[in-house]
Amino acid sequence: MSNFLKVVRNGRAPNAEQKGSYTWRDKLVAFEKGKGKFVSVDAFCQNLLVDCNDLARDDICFEMVVHDYDEQCEGVEARWFVRVDKLCGYRALAHFVGCSDKKSKFWVNVLSDEVFHLANANMIDENMERLAYAPPSNVIPEYTENVKQYIDNCIEKEIVGTQSISINYQNMRENLHKPRFRIGQRLELLHYTNSTLIRVARVVETCGRRLMVRVMQADYPGDIDDEALEEDRQFENSKPAPYWIDEGSFLIFPVGFAAVNEYELQAKRDYKEHSRRVAEAILKGEEPDYHPDDIKFSDLKKDPVNMEHWDKLKKGQKLEVIDPLAQEFKLLKVATILKFLPTPGYIIVGIDGENMIEESVPLHISAPFMYPVGYAKEYNLQLEMPDNYKKKKFNWDTYLEEEKADKMPIELFRPFPSEERLAKFKVGMHLEAADMCENHYICPATITSIHGRIINVNFDGWESDFDEVYDVE
Repeated sequence: MSNFLKVVRNGRAPNAEQKGSYTWRDKLVAFEKGKGKFVSVDAFCQNLLVDCNDLARDDICFEMVVHDYDEQCEGVEARWFVRVDKLCGYRALAHFVGCSDKKSKFWVNVLSDEVFHLANANMIDENMERLAYAPPSNVIPEYTENVKQYIDNCIEKEIVGTQSISINYQNMRENLHKPRFRIGQRLELLHYTNSTLIRVARVVETCGRRLMVRVMQADYPGDIDDEALEEDRQFENSKPAPYWIDEGSFLIFPVGFAAVNEYELQAKRDYKEHSRRVAEAILKGEEPDYHPDDIKFSDLKKDPVNMEHWDKLKKGQKLEVIDPLAQEFKLLKVATILKFLPTPGYIIVGIDGENMIEESVPLHISAPFMYPVGYAKEYNLQLEMPDNYKKKKFNWDTYLEEEKADKMPIELFRPFPSEERLAKFKVGMHLEAADMCENHYICPATITSIHGRIINVNFDGWESDFDEVYDVE
């Protein structure tokens, strides 16, 4: 079994790991033995603040800190060259150049802050006074007689002409930890148990693309009582788990969204007045007078709308959706376009049934929850019929005729991913998935079935009852 390299700069405490956080060690051990597959980094849309796809390639080389000489070489950092043998996501099974035997292999995260592009040491320390190229100590017998010749030979034979990570790698890695949003900024947040209501919330923590958002007492009209703290995860100091979402989540909107779209807003009077003025400016095509803490419309940009296609969209058209506010994400539901919103690209979609209005949600046309009529049948997914539908079996043609409704046009849905992209997802592959219900968890998971652009994911160690389906985007 290869080592899991401890990547810690000398004199600095190791990064604190979340207590009980899963390390993937068992799956990586199996992978080395030829068992197990992992979804590649380039299979996903951008899942970090910057695009790191170029990093995750087999046979790529980079420089890395060698800690074998920390005690003997105070003030000088030793580095050596590393070649990637295989990749599992951002984890690389690698070896130091000159140490190619199986026992010398190790696992390292390619986003580690002790990974550098080739020739980085020469670029930042031309005289090599603070940095030095030195092979790890386990190859000492091979080079002790002539260190310089050994190093020169390795560079000439193993490094020159090889593929390296980008020369911009260090800047890119630094940008991974520069969130676009800052703590204290305010936005508008869809109430996750009452989707007809929007509330004011604050960013209270950031982690890459992920934001912890909270409805704060200072922004809330009235007191937040103990019962609410017990049940509502979006509230400040709530007892349930914290509320984490991706910065592209359908749940968050810029300041003024509710006012622009005449959506019910739960906020204090001064905020309502402020958001009304923001909305008036936007509707006039003027630049709003935002508060410094406001998250603006330009901060939460959506994909542009094809107006030629948009004109084909009509109120009352039917579609299939993954209900984004459900407690289970295992099936598709029958849905209807209820309303067009003034903000370009936004519609109100309701789940067909007795509580269609109460179970409606504002979605951008590019949201990864909407699918054309017949998708579930074509790709072998369960389609839940409306709760007030009296017939034992559901048939779309019959239902459309009964409802005197049309299908949402196919060209309004997101383009289907290429075959090459979809081929990167295979049954049995491992990945990390953000739980759609308990959204503070990112869990080790395995693909158990594929349904077109939707994958069914099982959370490792959990029964299939807890499986969830995800669009690959």
